[in-house]
Amino acid sequence: MPSFKPDLSGLDEEGIRHDVNYYIEHGMFSVLAAVESTSMTMAERCEFVRIVCDEARGRMLVSAPVLLDTFADDVEFLKYFQSVGGHHVLLGSPVQYRPNSEEEVFQTMKAVCDAVDLCMDIYPAARFDLSRFGHGTLSIDLVRRLAEIDNVVGLKIGNLNPPNYSAHVFSAVGEQLLVNDPLDNAWAFIVGDRGAQWAGAMGYDMWQTRDDQRVVRMFNHFRAGQLDEAMEIYWAIEPIRAASWSLHGRVSSSGLYPFLSFKFQQWLVGGNGGMLRQPIHRMSEWEMDSLRAALAASGITPHDGPIEEFFVGRAAYARGERLPRGVNVLGG
Repeated sequence: MPSFKPDLSGLDEEGIRHDVNYYIEHGMFSVLAAVESTSMTMAERCEFVRIVCDEARGRMLVSAPVLLDTFADDVEFLKYFQSVGGHHVLLGSPVQYRPNSEEEVFQTMKAVCDAVDLCMDIYPAARFDLSRFGHGTLSIDLVRRLAEIDNVVGLKIGNLNPPNYSAHVFSAVGEQLLVNDPLDNAWAFIVGDRGAQWAGAMGYDMWQTRDDQRVVRMFNHFRAGQLDEAMEIYWAIEPIRAASWSLHGRVSSSGLYPFLSFKFQQWLVGGNGGMLRQPIHRMSEWEMDSLRAALAASGITPHDGPIEEFFVGRAAYARGERLPRGVNVLGG
C-alpha cells in the first residue's frame, strides 16, 4: 500500500521505499502494489509503482491489480507499469464493469491481456459478481480458455470460493498455470497435495517478523509434506488470524477492505504505517489493542512506539514530522 506525507498532500517516497525493503526482509519473493487501496490520481499511481519497481529491482518481483475505475484506466496504468519494470498483474475487473455474458467476460479479459506484455494472473473472486451467470466466481470453461492466452501464467483463487472450486481449478489448469489459494487454511491440500508453488497476494508479513519468518517456514513445511511442523506454526498464528478476520469481516461487509488496519498491523511488525486517504474506515483504540494483543498471544512482541508514529508514518516520524495540534491544524 502507498505511504503519504502526514498531511496526505502527496506520496512519501521514503516511506514507500521503507516498505519495499520491509517485504524483502520478511522473505517475500513478490509484492502487490495495491493502487486500488486508497484515493490517488493516475499520476500518483504511476509514481507509486515507479518507486516500488525501482527499489525492488533485482531483489523482488512487483505485481499490480486490474481494479481501477475502468478497463481503459487499467490498461493505461499497466502500460506505464510495464515501462518501469513491473512483472505480473492480478487480472480482476474495475468497478465500472457489468458484462452481459461470460463470452463478453472472456473477450474483455483477452483484450486486456493482449494490450500489454506482462504476466497475467487470473483472479476469480466473489467481489466481481460473475457468479450471477451460474458457474461460480469464474466458470471453469472460461478459466480453461483464458489459460490458453500466451501471457496468462497464474491464477489466484479469491476468498469465499468453496474448496470444490479450488479442486476443479487445479484439475482443469493446474498443469498449465501457477495456481494458488492465499488462505493458509487450505495449504495442506493446495500446497501439500496439489503442489502450489506460491501464495498471495495476502498480508502474510503481518503474521511474522523479519527475524521469525514463520509464514514462509510454514509454507515450505507444507510443500515438503511436513504436516506436524507446518501445523505447529499454523496454530501459533491463530490468535493473529482470528483477530484479523474478525476485523476484516466487519469492514468488508460494506464492500471495502480494511486497508488501514493492514497498515497498522504492518507497522506493529516493522512496516512504515501511515494514514490513507478517504474513503477509508476508522480505527478505534480497542481495535488497535486487539491487534496488539493478538500478536502478543502469538509470541510476537509488537512495536511499542508512540501511536503518532503510526499516523504520520515511521519514515516521516524519524524525519521529525508530527501531527498538527490545536490551531495548527488549519495550516499556514
